[in-house]
Amino acid sequence: MNQKKTLFFAASALMLVASFLATPKAKAETAPGEGFYTGAFIGYGSGLVSAKVVSFGRVGGTGGGLNSDGTFESKRGGLGLGGIQGGGWAGWGMKTADDLYFGAEVSGAGSDEKFQITTSDALRLQDTQTDITSITAQRMWTAGGALRVGYYVNSDTLFSLKGGVAISQFDVEIGSNSNSYYAGGPQMGGSIETKLSKLDPNLSLRMEFVYTNYLTANVLAKTGQVQSGSGTGGGTAELTGHDSAGRIGVQYSF
Repeated sequence: MNQKKTLFFAASALMLVASFLATPKAKAETAPGEGFYTGAFIGYGSGLVSAKVVSFGRVGGTGGGLNSDGTFESKRGGLGLGGIQGGGWAGWGMKTADDLYFGAEVSGAGSDEKFQITTSDALRLQDTQTDITSITAQRMWTAGGALRVGYYVNSDTLFSLKGGVAISQFDVEIGSNSNSYYAGGPQMGGSIETKLSKLDPNLSLRMEFVYTNYLTANVLAKTGQVQSGSGTGGGTAELTGHDSAGRIGVQYSF
């Protein structure tokens, strides 16, 4: 279902850009990325997410003893996630006399990237007396802003780099609990844009690669989810990771 929503998001953004092709031209043609612009893209994102779950021993278990603590952690590599992305760009840029480029933009995308970990050794939540046997996280959307610098290879082609910050929403299911969490971090990437002059002098094709670092988020941080501390029978869980995405789309300069 979420994949259909992502595709619908991308199709809607592409239709928005295409609608400008039907309007009369109010200005002379521009270089790719010059002036105000908007665009839409579709792509594929993949990444690694590492999980660390710590179980604290609970006093008063079977036989009145202390259940031992335990740590479950992926120290190298991580859990793979991947899926379709669809979204859009909007920004402003300028071309200098030396064919250099400076600009800023915001972007947003829907996503269906997902991962799941399971265990046969359940973690017991003290508050609800329920067991955790799986943790599932699905990236729903991402949005951010960045500064761009680049160079015009020729009058029709721009190569640029960008750097900024991005935030993503993850829907996380831990046992019977389901909550939304937000993971933010640095984002950087590179792109190349070239004019589609035969269709419209202000329309360009853009190909982009983007890397995002999610940093670390505690996904058992909300009150009432789990007790933490040795001897409580609770635990903690952290997720950290990064994502890389390849995108292709169209962009229109006003």
